[in-house]
Amino acid sequence: MRWITRHEPHFDRCASIWLIKTFIDKDAVFEFVSRDAEIPEDAIGFTLPKAEIKPSETETTFDALVKRYGVVDPVIQRIAAIIHDFEIDAEEDLDRLKLKEPAGVFCIVRGLARTSKSDHEIVFKAMIVMDALYAELKAQMEGGSG
Repeated sequence: MRWITRHEPHFDRCASIWLIKTFIDKDAVFEFVSRDAEIPEDAIGFTLPKAEIKPSETETTFDALVKRYGVVDPVIQRIAAIIHDFEIDAEEDLDRLKLKEPAGVFCIVRGLARTSKSDHEIVFKAMIVMDALYAELKAQMEGGSG
């Protein structure tokens, strides 16, 4: 399926793209457009003003995707909590975080945006970060230690 989102993906969108590609639509193809672009009929838009799937005052795009597509996985729930803490609870203010993980993941993903030449390059690198985060959280939940 074709998925459309805004240029310059950051934390929530990078994680959402990873969720889509890993758990929802393994054949997903992503396009990046301006904030006000129309969403083609043959595409699913997300994190765009005219999209059905977008953040609100109480949920992130990642939250909305998990709910809409019925993703059931305890590690995904933990990742959702990490993103929610940063995006919603702390309103992107690192000093207001309740959890320890969001600050590190946010800084890494923001750094990817600063060191990449395109949206696709940001996402390519973020997929590796999210795979690593998933693997580490899964190991922690299973009682594995470093």
